[in-house]
Amino acid sequence: MKQIDSILILKSFSENELCQFEDYLNSPFHNKNKKVVQFFHILKKYHPLFKPEDISKENLFREMHVKEKYRESYVRNLFSDLNLLCEGFLQQIHSKENFGNEKMVIEELNKRNIFDVMEKKIRMLEKETAKEKNKDNVYFSNKVFIYEAKSFMLVDKTLTDNFRNEQMLCNLKLFLINMMEFYFYFIVEEQRVKIKHDFEFLNLLIEYVKNNFDDFTDSPLLMIYFNLCMCFRGNNENEEYYFAAKKLFHKHFKTFHDIDRKNIYSMFQTFCSNKIDKGFDNYNKELLNILIEMLKQNVLSHKGKSFIDLNLYRNIVVLCMTLRQSSVLQNFIRNYLNLSDPESREELSVYSNAHLEFLNKNYEKTLIHCAKIDFNDLLATTNENLFFKNDIRKLILLSLYELNSNESALSHIDAFKHFLKSSRLIKDELRNRYIKFLNLVNELIKLRLRFDEFKMLKLKEKIQKSTEVMNKVWLLEKLGELEKSMK
Repeated sequence: MKQIDSILILKSFSENELCQFEDYLNSPFHNKNKKVVQFFHILKKYHPLFKPEDISKENLFREMHVKEKYRESYVRNLFSDLNLLCEGFLQQIHSKENFGNEKMVIEELNKRNIFDVMEKKIRMLEKETAKEKNKDNVYFSNKVFIYEAKSFMLVDKTLTDNFRNEQMLCNLKLFLINMMEFYFYFIVEEQRVKIKHDFEFLNLLIEYVKNNFDDFTDSPLLMIYFNLCMCFRGNNENEEYYFAAKKLFHKHFKTFHDIDRKNIYSMFQTFCSNKIDKGFDNYNKELLNILIEMLKQNVLSHKGKSFIDLNLYRNIVVLCMTLRQSSVLQNFIRNYLNLSDPESREELSVYSNAHLEFLNKNYEKTLIHCAKIDFNDLLATTNENLFFKNDIRKLILLSLYELNSNESALSHIDAFKHFLKSSRLIKDELRNRYIKFLNLVNELIKLRLRFDEFKMLKLKEKIQKSTEVMNKVWLLEKLGELEKSMK
């Protein structure tokens, strides 16, 4: 059954919001169709699951009209009306949360030339805005609105206003925050998939902030964004700016809104991942600490629901694997698997337990778990498929090697390479790192099949000198085991 828009919206409502929506429907100002109210009362019984068998059009029609002949168009029209009312209710919520109601009243008073009342409303909005400790884009947007509203009242009274400089500065800060956030999405995207963006304009913005630094220090969020932008200038990530941003973030954490926290954590992750990709293995521990901190602070996802984000979940599993933190992984699965999306939970359980079994050296169980995973059930997007599939392919290879299944491992390497070369999404740098890792494992297996001390020493030197080798510790460990077994 195709998901109906109004059902998707109702699913998102908390119990309190559901009661508020019922009041909204019962208001003659918003809704005069009593049939929609009756229809909602029937649907309300099935919140929040709304199982398809319960809310089929036939069942809903029968609950409203027991004896009448089924008319699909009747139910379809009710759903259409309900959807419009759901969207109107969402507008009401959004307006309340973002001073939207006050702004709309001020704009309407201005249109009607009721300036005395308008002035009172502006003062009230100004007072509420002043309470906001986090000077973010919402804060500056409200300040800009207040200044513009004042301008309407003063335009005929004076040619110069004493708040113009402050108004211009607020506009500038709002612009800078919005643009930096926009570029952050580009930076994260470049880290994940094969795509390149132009950052020339961002560099101009950063230079402007540097040259007028004192004008912007009153906004911690803008300063954090500035430091994060400095982290990613050029090809060499600057640790000094990363730790400066992190210090400011922890100092002002309580003042930030959830979306700001999530955005900043995303940039921290991207910075650490880039350092790891360049061979700075100490950032594996730093990244794991950041992710564990996110869990403790309940910053789980960019989505409104408090389900743990799939990428966050995956990164913790992979880092525990890299750092061999089996107890951390076991505690993570026990405490946070139930916070994953119910639709992905079963597959995530298999995915994470496959890695846990590997850390506990149960390699046959690892392969059994890997064979159970159905990525079509686990993942919603092609990008997510790419990363999870590569994790499992690599885990299978490591397990085959540990089980001395040399021929199967070599065959798996060929298939893995073919997948990497044919993928259009994977970044060239990441593709090359995977292929380099596969070539090293291939050499390792051939050495195990036919030992050559000179080739072994050359392989060891190659791995040690490389700064961008996946599973470097594991490779060196396996070489050490091989060398020891041949003495």
